[in-house]
Amino acid sequence: MKKITWIGSIVAVAFGLSSCSSGSGPYKKTASGMEYKIISNGKGSPIAYGEVMKFHFAQKYKDSTMKDTYSQPPQYQPIDSTQLPPEYYGIFKEVRKGDSIITRILTDSVFKGGMTAMPPEFKKGEYLLTTFKILDILKADSAQADFAGEVQKFREQDSIHAIAQKTKDDKILQDYIAANNIKATKTEEGTYVEIQQAGGEPGKDGQSVSVKYTGKFLDGAAFDSNVDSSFHHTEPYTFTLGTGGSIKGFDDGLRLLGKGAKGRLFIPSVLGYGSQGSGKIKPNTNLMFEIEVLDVKDAPAPPQQLPVRPAVPPKK
Repeated sequence: MKKITWIGSIVAVAFGLSSCSSGSGPYKKTASGMEYKIISNGKGSPIAYGEVMKFHFAQKYKDSTMKDTYSQPPQYQPIDSTQLPPEYYGIFKEVRKGDSIITRILTDSVFKGGMTAMPPEFKKGEYLLTTFKILDILKADSAQADFAGEVQKFREQDSIHAIAQKTKDDKILQDYIAANNIKATKTEEGTYVEIQQAGGEPGKDGQSVSVKYTGKFLDGAAFDSNVDSSFHHTEPYTFTLGTGGSIKGFDDGLRLLGKGAKGRLFIPSVLGYGSQGSGKIKPNTNLMFEIEVLDVKDAPAPPQQLPVRPAVPPKK
């Protein structure tokens, strides 16, 4: 299963689905038809061109929160007309530290003429809402250091959380395995591996592994697969063990499975998508993967670099 790294982007948020509360007062409307309001105490100066907005956002449709960043480090966005869609630049250049922004747009407008069909749970005439909370306004030269500090703080907090979560995860997996009479081996890292069909020599760090997989929650619902064509990707998943190309539990479990092996990996959340989750995978969710190992081989050597020769012979 691929490791997914999410990096906040206002351009992506522009097509997201979000909000918290509707606030008071009327909405204004951009030229594109998106409605918005700014909730402000009016204190401080509006953000200046080139300064950086530090913020959190939440995404909501009706009563369902689709995504929010409050369990992650804050997001950062320079106020630059070349980096923002015009309607968002027009809104964000008005904000002050401590302000909240609420935007809303009809589902009809979001999915009209787009490449993505409207999901069945969405209805025409309903609003997709987004709220942004402005935490600070920073000078461009100080934003990078502020970001580094927030990331370090998040890692420390996440590490403390992971220690307690690891114990919870292991209890859930042990109970599941016992209740379903599964014979599984626990790795040192904490992944449980059920070998249903033995294979060849297990892969080692640095080797290339190709697999077919179906990822499921413990209730049996599938969230990803390269076997089921309904997930729209049926090519084998190939990656190099030990290089961080997949979630830790996937790497960890496949070290017990060789070419031709079939089995299941039961992955604790701390070795999966952790406290952030990803897409359909909610934070702190344990996962199960049905695996078939298609191939294990040495990864191709990097291309040899030839020495660069000067274009003109040196003087003698």
